[in-house]
Amino acid sequence: MSAELTSWGAREGGLATPCDSASRVVVGRDDSAITPSSASDSKPHDDARCSTPIVPQLVTAPPPAGALAPYLRRHESPAQLGLKINAYRDYEIEGLAGALRAPDLVDSPVECVMVGDSYFMTHLGRPTTVLSGTAERDWALSTLVGLVDEVRGAMDRVFAAPRVPFLLADLPDGATAGPAAAREAAARFAGAGADAVKIEVAGEDELRCVEAVAATGLPTLAHIGYTPQLTGLGRHGDAVDDALELFARARRARDAGACGLIVEMVSEPVNQALSRPHPAGLPVYSVFSGRARLGGQSLNLWDAVVRPARPGRYFPPTPTIDAADVPEAYTPDLIADRMRELIRLTLAGWFPLSPRTALDARQAARITDTDPWSVS
Repeated sequence: MSAELTSWGAREGGLATPCDSASRVVVGRDDSAITPSSASDSKPHDDARCSTPIVPQLVTAPPPAGALAPYLRRHESPAQLGLKINAYRDYEIEGLAGALRAPDLVDSPVECVMVGDSYFMTHLGRPTTVLSGTAERDWALSTLVGLVDEVRGAMDRVFAAPRVPFLLADLPDGATAGPAAAREAAARFAGAGADAVKIEVAGEDELRCVEAVAATGLPTLAHIGYTPQLTGLGRHGDAVDDALELFARARRARDAGACGLIVEMVSEPVNQALSRPHPAGLPVYSVFSGRARLGGQSLNLWDAVVRPARPGRYFPPTPTIDAADVPEAYTPDLIADRMRELIRLTLAGWFPLSPRTALDARQAARITDTDPWSVS
């Protein structure tokens, strides 16, 4: 996850517990200026409770399989966690690489870099990733294709084999209007250097797009739970029936050819069940969904640096500049410094927070103990 510094909770044993952070107004360096925004795969506004850090314990896991297997460093990491970093510009990649040069982070399990449509909110200050009209959707797709090309070049310069993350491109609103449109957009991203693409899935129409793109041989990840292009803001899987429906959607995505999942704003028990190693399962990256051993955590690089406009929860405790400072202060050196801190907090189990839940203990245990990858 990329990062954000706002307020801290109580300090225990010399470590601070991150408690607060939220949505923002943003200005982009070398990009258009501003309006209220959020960043990550999106930004929730419901509450979370501060939690004690998870003490990593090694567990036995089967060797990873599938298209993403060469990148899944979570199985080698003492933290048993894989990291996906949302980044959008070449200078941000330079900052990320600088963070990972710290001696204690050289072997960090950064598996993926994603160029996402949240760029329109962070750097361009748009209030949403939803687009209107053919012209705006064409502009958005062309913009993201250009950013993928820029980030690919930077990754090839600054990351050394064999620790080059895979580059994931996010199909923007409108690019999944149908299977043919999805294939065309995915081909453009692959031509710009993407190793894989992500498709938001809220129903069968999007699953057909996953199937069409995966059939071309391009690794395809499905994004379920809260899908900013398609559904209203809210937490998913916070009732047993809703959790079981998410599990069914994950299976349908797998059967359509998806090689991985992004889960956003799902309950922590859902995240933990989906992330548990399973021979028929998919690797998972989570957003605002708590923590899961041998899961993946999505961090937004912008959030590591830029302080939100108003207090809130869930966001990292690392930002040190305001949006107005971005044109002058949002530099690779500052990005490296803030990302170092956020990655350390994440690997130590202090970030992210566990979200509040409507589930009681028995319901949470039932969901966590469910085998999500088999039909029940």
